Amino acid sequence: MKCATIANRILPGFCAVISITLVPAALSLVTGCAGSLNSESRMADCCRNPAAAVSPASGTGSVGDIDALWETDAGTKIQLRQLNGRVRVISMFYATCQGVCVITKNDMQTIEASLSPAARERVGFVLVTLDPRRDTAADLGAYRRAEALSPGRWTLLRGDEAATKKLAGILHVGYGRDDSGQFVHSSELIVLDDSGRIIHQHGGLRADLAAITREIEAAALPKTGAPNRPLSSTSASGPPPPASIPASPSKVGS
Repeated sequence: MKCATIANRILPGFCAVISITLVPAALSLVTGCAGSLNSESRMADCCRNPAAAVSPASGTGSVGDIDALWETDAGTKIQLRQLNGRVRVISMFYATCQGVCVITKNDMQTIEASLSPAARERVGFVLVTLDPRRDTAADLGAYRRAEALSPGRWTLLRGDEAATKKLAGILHVGYGRDDSGQFVHSSELIVLDDSGRIIHQHGGLRADLAAITREIEAAALPKTGAPNRPLSSTSASGPPPPASIPASPSKVGS
């Protein structure tokens, strides 16, 4: 079996390690095809001729520096800087993923439930699709409902291909698409400060959720003796768009 060049670039030594006995299970976590574990032929499709290059993880700075429009699952157009004002936990996924994305989303929900009530009110959770061509706003809305993601704390976004690549670079997310359109991507759970800059990053599927929760609590809550800063009025479902922003959702990621 010819193993994935993309996987090699995302996880060094990936193919050499898993080719002995762990190909189906391990590859499914990276490609998002866990649903194919009972079919070796379908599993092979996930790793066939991965010709796409992995998006480089070379960015720095704030996610708010990306001058692009993003569409929420409600069809609202926003810029990422409009999410500033509170600590955000962010990851990149795609709605049909049945492998690594599910694990990351579950981890984020566990963190949400583990936060103290005071911190929970000051933290937002963001999922940005890697596949804007397929994940429409309606698809993201259906995903929100299926996964019971609170509109008050969770933001689901899609952008165009260029903006998606820029965000992946800033967040150090490696991803690519093989000849069949199947994604291969790294697992990254990132904590942003209230200005959109990375303060903590956790790669892989064995995150210490208790430690991450403590990090988020420390970032979200004012230090003892410091005045409370007012929270941004931006909700996790996104603020109303400025009047100058066009209203047609079909122009994002189409």
